[in-house]
Amino acid sequence: MPGQISALVLVADSSTDGLEHLGHLLADRCFEVRKAGLGAEVPALLARENFLAVFCEEQLPDVSGLSLLKKVRRLRPDVPVVILSSGLDFGRARRILREGALDVLQRPVDAEELDEVLERARDFRQQEQRAAELQRQARRRLTDLVLLSEIGKTANSEESLQDLFRKIVDSISLAAEVNIVSLMVQDADGLMRIKAAKGLSDPIMKKTRVAPGEGISGYVLASGEAVLIDDISRDSRFSPSGGGDRYQTLSLLSVPIRCRDRVIGVLNVNNKRSGETFTAEDRNLLLTIAHQAALAIENFKLVTHLQIQARELEQANRDLRRLNSARTRLICNLSHELRTPLTSVLGYLDLLCHFDRHIDTEDVRDYIEKAHESSQHLEKIVGGMLKLFSLDSGSETWTWSALSLEPLVYQVLMELDAKIKEIGLSVDLDFTDPLSSIYGDREKVVLVLRALLDNAVKFNRTGGALVIKAANVSLGGLDHVRLRIHNDGKAIPTDVQDVVFDQYSQLGDMNTQKPDGLGIGLALVRTILRHMKGQITLEACDSEGTTFTVFFPARESFGALNHDREHIIGT
Repeated sequence: MPGQISALVLVADSSTDGLEHLGHLLADRCFEVRKAGLGAEVPALLARENFLAVFCEEQLPDVSGLSLLKKVRRLRPDVPVVILSSGLDFGRARRILREGALDVLQRPVDAEELDEVLERARDFRQQEQRAAELQRQARRRLTDLVLLSEIGKTANSEESLQDLFRKIVDSISLAAEVNIVSLMVQDADGLMRIKAAKGLSDPIMKKTRVAPGEGISGYVLASGEAVLIDDISRDSRFSPSGGGDRYQTLSLLSVPIRCRDRVIGVLNVNNKRSGETFTAEDRNLLLTIAHQAALAIENFKLVTHLQIQARELEQANRDLRRLNSARTRLICNLSHELRTPLTSVLGYLDLLCHFDRHIDTEDVRDYIEKAHESSQHLEKIVGGMLKLFSLDSGSETWTWSALSLEPLVYQVLMELDAKIKEIGLSVDLDFTDPLSSIYGDREKVVLVLRALLDNAVKFNRTGGALVIKAANVSLGGLDHVRLRIHNDGKAIPTDVQDVVFDQYSQLGDMNTQKPDGLGIGLALVRTILRHMKGQITLEACDSEGTTFTVFFPARESFGALNHDREHIIGT
């Protein structure tokens, strides 16, 4: 009863009798046998399977056993070779042993001699495996030490990573003495692309796309195994691709670039300058370089990720400091803004309560009116703050409907008519097109218009112009109503234009010596427009004047913006 298969053995023998005899002996000892009648079949078999030993006839029809021994030693130095001979003289046997054969056996093979050779083959493989492991560990330690310096120099931009790829390709070309090198990396779509190469044309580099399992490099990506091919024309797994001088020597080598437990790319080389085939030493060298490339790529990703996080934290810290500073100013300004009207109200009421018998009727009416004005101002301040907090918290109730913008603009202008006349402003209205209906909450659209027009009046110069223009426009392929509001006051400085919409940023700080208001108007505008899927921008002005542009989505556009995608100005 045959036992469990213990190992694979390759027998290259053209003699039917000798092959059958040796095959039976090996099968009796629980070995699985692969047979090759020609020496040309051996390299492909070695590339596909892991053999304990190779038994080779001293003279095959297409190659001598000595030549095949040398080839196996180049391709798989860890696999021992035993030469089979029917009558070999001492001098030739000594030469074969000197070239690295494990032993020379006379045919027909003696069972006891075979057992001894197989035991030595096992010892040889174990020693080679231990040596290879020690070599891998030493190589990894050395590589890590060298890379501590190299990786530290890896910069933090895409260009620097490309430079590193090019250096890797150049070093492979010199070290392995090859004419063609390519470094491929898998992108987010799962396909590998050539990131750097030597000996390939730009069109080939640009158009090459390799899926996992496709061709040699795709096989390496999918399997994670290195592929060393002695002669691609004889390897049934793959067929040459490309033309011209792509495969001058018909020998090629491809190894995986592995980051942790995942293969992220492949290194490919072919066309040795010497015309020789690739060997196991070439494979080990390329695996070492692939390990170095993997560490550099991993380091680049880590450094880039950390730097992005650092920039985000720095920006968040700046925003927090700015917001904290703005809130500190808000508290100071809020104290003043609330105390002033409150003091006025309390003062007039105190006069009326304690000195009503000594105050004329006209003065009483005047005091009441002033107290009423101060109360309205106080209500406006508190109402604005509460509205902003309510919108930010999401607790605000929205009543959505189709709205006509033009009458709402006229309504707010009527509210501001006294102020406009007081400083002698000219008002230029341009509503030449029949405007599309917008979609929003009427109360909140009026708040937007009131805040923008009030600022345009407040910060205008005496005798200046207030220009209001509205038109239908297409933004990102969707219909909008664009509203431009311009005043002739001082231009907002460029160094603060990016923060004017932040909460508690006070336009008074930029246009007067004393802040005017709490700085919540534009923040309120931006918050409302975000809910309406609208946008607001501050147009750049060279020296004088300020222009705010608002984009209100048309009724039909709101649904698309609310459900499909975010549209950006200029797309």
